[in-house]
Amino acid sequence: MIGSNIHTHTTFSDGKNTPEEMILAAVKTGFHTIGFSDHSYTPFDGSYCMKRENYDAYRAEILSLKERYKGRIDVLYGTEFDYYSPAELKEGFDYFIAGVHYIRAGGTYYAVDHCVEATLQGVNEGCGGDEKEYVRRYYENVVGCAALKPLYVAHFDLLTKFGVIDETTDFYRKTALEALDALLDADLPIEINTGAMARKKKDVPYPAKFLLERVAERDGCVILGSDCHNADYLDYAFDEALSRAKEAGVKNVVEYKNGKLLETE
Repeated sequence: MIGSNIHTHTTFSDGKNTPEEMILAAVKTGFHTIGFSDHSYTPFDGSYCMKRENYDAYRAEILSLKERYKGRIDVLYGTEFDYYSPAELKEGFDYFIAGVHYIRAGGTYYAVDHCVEATLQGVNEGCGGDEKEYVRRYYENVVGCAALKPLYVAHFDLLTKFGVIDETTDFYRKTALEALDALLDADLPIEINTGAMARKKKDVPYPAKFLLERVAERDGCVILGSDCHNADYLDYAFDEALSRAKEAGVKNVVEYKNGKLLETE
């Protein structure tokens, strides 16, 4: 049984529940650990992320809850750091995960996972209709995340969320596999992310099967995260995610426990 989830979002960014409501749900689920990873501030888009002026309040609340629930559940103070966020906003946390939510073209930031229309705008306006260029820019950012030294990179193939990008082309598969290899070379676990399933945007988790098969070939490890924005979905489809990993040949599954990443029992 997976007993932790460290990819969660609260009302400090774009989540539905307060941190304490998430903790209570985690205790009820039987988790030993919950980590908070609210979205880091991005100056060009404040619609989904923490406000700069709320960072102190976020820290104070999470650390207070960590102490209050000590002995019942481990509470971690973290953030999901966006590739384009100011660098200092990844400092001072128990951990941080990195994520790519935008590509940048011509000085404009195009959201990858906002909606179909935004993705098409990124392809057509940002990349002149060249889907290959869009894919290249996205995965270039994913590789760039490894240099930030996160605990891991979230939702590896997020650009596939709306089915706009053709995952079957040789170019796409080659580019995605090269980026995945870069993360594995950096000894980063690969997240199996069920968030889009919980929000009814995908039928399967990230990453795609051919990518999980590469993780298996490289003897890499995976970590589960529900990218939780709603306390009801803390462990959403974790059993299915584990089955998919096993079917792909993945042998190494880790979770955060006692202050570090450990293989699941």
